Amino acid sequence: MRPQRRRRPPQAPVNKWVKAARLTVISETGEKLGEFSKEEALNLAGEKGLDLLQITFDKEPCVAKILDYGKHKFDMKKKQSAAKKKQQKIEQKEIKMRPNIDIGDINTKLKKIAKFIEKRANVKVSVTFRGRELGNTSFGKTLLDRIIKETEDIASVLVEPKFENRTYSALLTPKKIK
Repeated sequence: MRPQRRRRPPQAPVNKWVKAARLTVISETGEKLGEFSKEEALNLAGEKGLDLLQITFDKEPCVAKILDYGKHKFDMKKKQSAAKKKQQKIEQKEIKMRPNIDIGDINTKLKKIAKFIEKRANVKVSVTFRGRELGNTSFGKTLLDRIIKETEDIASVLVEPKFENRTYSALLTPKKIK
């Protein structure tokens, strides 16, 4: 015989999980009913066929509201999903280069950057150095400066070029559309 699983309490204190001994009770219409003990408030909610939800925890007596908890959870879930739909997700793309890149390849990378910027994505441009290339990192700085200058009409610099771990990198973001 399997042991019986205990039911987890809900995230918010509802009905028997309300911890406060004294409660200021608010009706389902929003009017203040007064101060009751926990048992009286539970009986009042039970008579109406609704639930008792504890709203505040820090002040004495705590505030509790009589409502349909299932409907309340459903409404909260709908609000959260609506807020999630309105959020803008900013994508970040990365373009990697080496310091001895040719002009034709730079132009190809610039076209790629322009496509990403049109799609409203942030673009991280990085120039990686290996071996003897680390002796003259100024090539990477001039390359990034050139790319920033070429894209200044469609993108603005969010993070200035900086050298870190054998890599010069900068972050470009789309300009605001007016």
